[in-house]
This record gives sequence, structure tokens and C-alpha cells, in this order.
Amino acid sequence: MLRIALILMLVATISPIVAEPLSPCDKVEGRPCIALVLGGGGARGGAHLGVIRELEARQIPIDLVVGTSIGAFVGGLYASGKSPDEIEAILRDLNWGEGFRDRVYRDEMPMRRKQQRDDFPIHLELGVGPDGVKLPRGVLAGQAMADLVEQAFGVQSDLIHFDRMPIPFRAVATDLTNRDEVVLEKGSLLAAVQASMSLPGVLRPMKLDGKLLVDGGVANNLPVSVAKALGADRVIAVDIDGPLKNAEQLDSAFAITEQLTSFLVRQGVLRQLSLLSEQDVHLRPDVEDISTLDFASLGQAITAGIRVTQLHGQELQDFSQELHSYQRWQTGHRLTQVPDLHINRLILDNQSLLNDEVLLERLGYRDVQGLDSKQLREGIRSMYGLDTLERVSYQLYHTDENETTMVLKAEEKSWGPGYLNFRFWLEDDFRSNRHVQLGASYTLTNLSKLGAEWHSELALGTDKLLSSELYWPLFSSQTFVSTKLLRETSLLVVEDSRGLSLGDFYNEETLLSLVAGWNLSDHATLSGGWIDKKGSYRLPSGLADEFGFNRLHYNRQGPQLRFIWDRLDNSAFPTRGFKIVAQQQWLNDSFANQHSDSINQSWELVAARQWQAHLFKTRWRFEEYRSNGGDIALEQYSLGGLFNLSGYPKNYLFGPKIQFGSLIYMHKLHEDKFGFFNSPLYLGVSLERGRVEDNWLQPDINNLAPWIWAGSIFAGWDSPIGPVFLGYGQAEAAYQDKAYQVYLSLGQSY
Repeated sequence: MLRIALILMLVATISPIVAEPLSPCDKVEGRPCIALVLGGGGARGGAHLGVIRELEARQIPIDLVVGTSIGAFVGGLYASGKSPDEIEAILRDLNWGEGFRDRVYRDEMPMRRKQQRDDFPIHLELGVGPDGVKLPRGVLAGQAMADLVEQAFGVQSDLIHFDRMPIPFRAVATDLTNRDEVVLEKGSLLAAVQASMSLPGVLRPMKLDGKLLVDGGVANNLPVSVAKALGADRVIAVDIDGPLKNAEQLDSAFAITEQLTSFLVRQGVLRQLSLLSEQDVHLRPDVEDISTLDFASLGQAITAGIRVTQLHGQELQDFSQELHSYQRWQTGHRLTQVPDLHINRLILDNQSLLNDEVLLERLGYRDVQGLDSKQLREGIRSMYGLDTLERVSYQLYHTDENETTMVLKAEEKSWGPGYLNFRFWLEDDFRSNRHVQLGASYTLTNLSKLGAEWHSELALGTDKLLSSELYWPLFSSQTFVSTKLLRETSLLVVEDSRGLSLGDFYNEETLLSLVAGWNLSDHATLSGGWIDKKGSYRLPSGLADEFGFNRLHYNRQGPQLRFIWDRLDNSAFPTRGFKIVAQQQWLNDSFANQHSDSINQSWELVAARQWQAHLFKTRWRFEEYRSNGGDIALEQYSLGGLFNLSGYPKNYLFGPKIQFGSLIYMHKLHEDKFGFFNSPLYLGVSLERGRVEDNWLQPDINNLAPWIWAGSIFAGWDSPIGPVFLGYGQAEAAYQDKAYQVYLSLGQSY
């Protein structure tokens, strides 16, 4: 309540410059008021810049800019006082695909989120709770689009009237509740532009002044009527809405939906065009072959805008002003210097279940005096990386005391706090080995102010798993305790040196753990605790006769220590970063009326680097079980399968000690930068070397070769449901006469 009261008091102290009683055209003297109306059309909006550039070349002053969607984006930049050269640099430098990629990169997430995303890459994030299943209000929450708009416009003050901009400006949005046109004339320029660009069903509606707003093209894609209502004497209307598709192009449900939308948009545009008089000019650039998301064709769109303006040069002739008059206008309407960001106070409007301290810690700073826009964006992305917030936004308020206060608003996901995600794993060598698993996870988040959560997993298939974990931060979000119960069944296929099956080797295990840990950062976690394992191995009949038993029961317990440092930006196709996982267990083992002490140690290193379209990745692995008694190794590690001695079946070689290394090169062929999913395609090769020692389950192939070389060629796709690989592997024929395999893998990272 205190926070709300502070915000209300702050709004009450806003300077009276918010109000702007006069029409922008009332200020124009001695000539007609000229309005520039810019329509919506996605990447075709580059034509707007071409028109603006040519209008300036013809010395045509603009007294009012009205825009919808991309027209609001380009028009807002021009109305802010930016020159055509500055706008073109912004349009070319922006990574437009990032606006359709709401989630932060993997290396910007806390450690738990990284692991959960890796294990369950089908991230549908269905909200599941007492009220049933809930879905997000859009494919994207709009956080990335907000960041994109801010990169273009810079940090902007709020609660100013848009008539106070270098050129008066209006953005048009649509009220989602009734499809009414909403003309945005004051408040946050960034929010107004984003609201006008919020594609319904794709981006979450923007809530402004109590209204749910979506893309203005739904209500008015060419807002001539708005310009006329504001007193414009002459209108230059730039129409770039998309062309209708022909019969051959209507080949999908999405194409049909887009066609129906185009019908509605075009009808509205025709109504707006009917409002134009002989004193106005209608420009329709030739951009029909540029798709909505084809921002790579920016130069083509700009050229089209210039050409169509030149074609209408005769109509535009009497819009021009004499040079000295135009220069006087341009001097008064060009922003010559971007003001520095000076924030005096920060107020956190925390609408989440988390403690304020947790969010401020993610923000990364408390002293806002020296804050710049880059630090602000990075801090907001870090908060958003918690993956429990729907939106993180801010507003800047100027008070009578000439101070600037930033109100930072953090909103909990409206469909949470419990989320259901999935995975589908498949590895097939097109012979006799196929491993399949379908899994789901449920995470109930923010059980405490510090971010406690309950995470459960269920997986069925070749290997089965059921687990439940309670994770509870103590004292701060960095220190935690967790307890986990896990039941797992895994299968290894035992084969001889000729590749003939000796039967299936099952391991059934129940694990109970109690762990305390410290999140050193988003990238590093140190933990230690106590584990208790109870399980059994079931041998195939042939080996059971040889060893004298068919089932080996065991009980293992003791302390463990684990360290993870993970800065990879992608688990399957990393372009930067490295990952280190090191673990050691000191266990007391009981099995077959024997007791012994054992040490399990393992470490893995993965590093990656990208240069242009070339990606390099290396992976090194060491795992070892040592015991002071008995000839039976209770821990079995395996090699075999794609990128794990390619050429052999999955888990073909196993034993108590593994050493392995690989080098992988991938070339990026294609990347959909402007879709909802960033799904690049790769071609690659791998070089691998490894060894397995003391293979007591396969005595006829034990120690046939100390080290084995292998390699593969493959195609990879970072798909929305997880990594997909299709490859051919070849290994030294040390254990089989023909050590080669064709692999299809889905959903698994290597």
C-alpha cells in the first residue's frame, strides 16, 4: 500500500505541461498544415523512410505525423527529431528478429532455469493450477519488442503530450475489447509505439490507461481520419498494406488467416482513402513482393518509397517551401542533441510474488544516478530471465522539483505460478537399436518470497523416470537447500564383439538426496549434501549364468560435492561460452553380503566459439568409479552413439572408467531470424576419441583396443521441440567388424 501511495503522490506532482489544449495545426501560420500519415505493413515500412527522405529533398515541411504499427515506429522516430540518415542507421542496425524472441538467451538465465530448459525443450509453459489449464494471451509477452523499441528511441520521459515533440505525433492502436480505434497522444512514447505494433495473438496486448491495446491496423491501418480531425489542411498518406494472396499461395491455415485479415485491413484502408481530397496526395510504393517480416529488404523498400514520391512530384510541388522558410522549419524540428539520462530516484512497483530485494538484486544496481540506457536494458533482461515474470517495464516521471523518478514495474505471469513443459527424445540407428522417451515436468514457482519452487518430472519410454524436488532458498536467493526423491529405470543393450545381442541389462534405482548450495552467480553453483541410493542390476540370462546371479541388489550412501560453471548460450548448438561440471561422491556400498567404500568422480568440459557462419565446439569427459573391495563395479558409464564414439550403437561400450574427447565443426546454412522461433540449420563434422576400461559385462571385447577413433558427418536443426540431428558415424573396427551407423536423434543435446 505504501508503494502505491508513493506512485499516486508522484503522479499528482507531475508538471502541468501534460495538458496540451491547442490542436497541433493551430500553431501553423501563413501556410496549410501538412500531415504525414504512415500506414502499417511490417518490413515494407522502409518505404516510409524513402518517402520522408524525398519530402525533405523537396523542402516539404511536416507539421503532424500520424502512424499505425510500423508507421508509428518510423513516424515516431521522425517526429522525435531524428534525420532520415539517423533513422536509416537505426533501421539497419536493429536486430529485428530479436523483437520476436521474447526469452532471454540461455547464458542470461539462472542455473536452474538453464537446466530445466535443457531437459524439457518443448517449452509450452502451460499454466496448470486449481482453475485448470491457462494459456498466455499471446505467443510473445512483448518484452523483447519493448527492448527493441527502446534501442531505437532511447530512454524517453513519460506523461508528456506528444504535441510537445519536435513534430506533433499520434500513434493509432486498437481497443481489443471492442475493436475501437484508440489515438495515443500522451504518456509513454515507447509504450504508444509498441501498442500500435502489438500483433493480436502474437504479442501480448498492451495495457494503457485501463485499455487492452493491440496493433492499430485492426481498426485503422491508414489513419487519414485522425489527421483530418486534428485540423490538417493537406495530407500525404503512405499506404503499404500487404497484397492479397493468389490461390496457389493459400496453402496453409496461417496463409488463409492472413488473407482474411488482409480483407478487413484493406476495407478499412479504402474507407480512409475516400476521405482524401484533391488537395491531398496518396502514395502507394511498389513493395508488394516484400513480406511482412522481410527486414533484409530494407534497402529495396526505401528505394520504392523514393520512387513513388518522385512519380508524384507534380502533385507535391505546391507543398514545397522556399529554402530559407524550410530551413527555419527544419531547425526548429530537428533534435540536435540527445539529452543524457538523469534519474534521481527508483521506485519498484512489484506486482510479483517475489521479494523486492530479489528483483533489485537481479537489476544489478541501486544507485540510479549514473545509470545509462544500456545498463537499464541489461538489468531488465536479468530480471526477466527469472522466467516467472510476464513483463518488466518502466516509466519516467518529471516532478516540479526538476527531478526524474523511474517507476519500475514487474508483473507476475498471469497464467502461473505452475507451469507444464515437455520433452520427446528419440535416437534410432535404423538397425536394432531405438531409444524413445516422452517426458513432462511441472514446476510450481515462487512458493516463497525468495523464489522457492517444487519441480517434478515424469518420463516414460526406453528409460523411465519419476522425480520430485523441493528447492528452498534460505537467507537470500543465492543460498538454498533442496531435497529430491527420484526413481529411475535405465536400459543397456549388451552386445558381443560381433554385434550380436547378449540381452538387456537393467538398472533400477531410487535416490534420496538432501543438498545445501550456493548460487555464486547465474553461471556458477557450488553444492554439497548427502545421497542415499537403493537399487538393483538385472543381468541378461547368458551373463547371469556366468556370474552366478541374475539380480544384484545394492545400497549406497554418503556425501557428495558438485560444482557447475555454465555460460553456454545454447546447450546443443552453442555459439559462445563454456561449461564445466565436476562432481565427487564418497559412498559406503553394500551388495551381495559385501561392504566397501567407493569414490565416484566425474567432470565434463564443453566450450564453443562462433566466427561468422562457422561454429566450433569441443567436449571432454572423464568418469571413474573406484572401490576398495570386490570385483563388481556398481557404477557403469557408457560410450557409443552419435557424438559419443559415432559408429557404434548408443551405450554399446560401458564400464567403471570412461575417457572421451571430441571436436565438432558446424556451418550455419540458414536461420529464420524473423519468426517466433530462431531455428537455424547446420551441416557439420565431428572427430572423436575415447576409451572404456574394465568392461566386466562384456569380457570378450574387454580391452581389445585401449583408444578408439571415431567421427561423423551430420545435419542439425535447432528446432522448436529440441535439437534434431541426422548423421552418419564411422569408428575404428576394434569391437565390431563394421563399426558404422546412421543416426536420427531428436530432443537430445550432446
